[in-house]
Amino acid sequence: MDHPPVTSAPTANPRLPFDPSTLPIAQLESLKFKANQIIESIQLLQRTVELGGQNAMLAWPDILSKYNILLSQSHNLSNSLLGTTQSSASIHATSAGSPFERLALHPSIPMSDSQLDNELIPLLRNQQTTDVLKLENEIVRHLSEYMVTKGSLGVLTQTGQPGMYSQGNRTEYEDVLRECEEIRAEHDSRVDRAVRAVAMLREKYDWKVRVAVDQEEPEELEWEPRGPHLAPEEEADEEGASEEGEGGNSPEGVQSNDSDEEEELEEVLGNGGDQTPDGTPRGLEPVTPQPALEGS
Repeated sequence: MDHPPVTSAPTANPRLPFDPSTLPIAQLESLKFKANQIIESIQLLQRTVELGGQNAMLAWPDILSKYNILLSQSHNLSNSLLGTTQSSASIHATSAGSPFERLALHPSIPMSDSQLDNELIPLLRNQQTTDVLKLENEIVRHLSEYMVTKGSLGVLTQTGQPGMYSQGNRTEYEDVLRECEEIRAEHDSRVDRAVRAVAMLREKYDWKVRVAVDQEEPEELEWEPRGPHLAPEEEADEEGASEEGEGGNSPEGVQSNDSDEEEELEEVLGNGGDQTPDGTPRGLEPVTPQPALEGS
């Protein structure tokens, strides 16, 4: 009777061969530098949007420029990872995949939850992750102060007021989700209203006309088809004919259409519709100075 071959039991802590001389030090330093740049850009964008907690916001071009810098840095980091993979594959044709795959921290054997929490998770933690968790908790706490249900704090401490979000007297997580959904819907509605207002202003006021510079050509100004000298009667007749032509060509509904557009624009803009694009409030007439009375 043949006995099955005896196999050695797997070792408890298998170790993979590792040669420090094969580390791509230059590529890793470059990736570290670019990652730090991205972190600094994210923090700068955050400070720009937050503006020190003030109830204001910088101009949109300033925010957009910092966001574009962040996108450019992220794109450069992705290209660096892709370029390193291609160069390493061309130099070392025998090795498959990226050299960073062998440097990634991952368990080679199954781990229990306690081992994962006590041995692996502390190695993955860094200062950035702690800052992110701290900032997330502050944002959730700050948002819950302005919510009717008080967010998750209202569920845990029962300090919130469910009101229309709940059918009972206790605040549940479903009530918080309903209020968050309402906040999101109101935000999307305001964004859509702002986009429509900008589109209507763009159609009503042609920015190219405001910034364009008319360059007059002397040849066209000096040339007159009927001669340089016209009789005063002929000039008066031409002016009257031009005014009649302009009045006849204009349709009757132009003024009504303009008034409808004005009302629609004011409805979309709300209180901001009282301001014209040049910053002058509508309905304000220039105040004429009154002469001072004698003896006053």
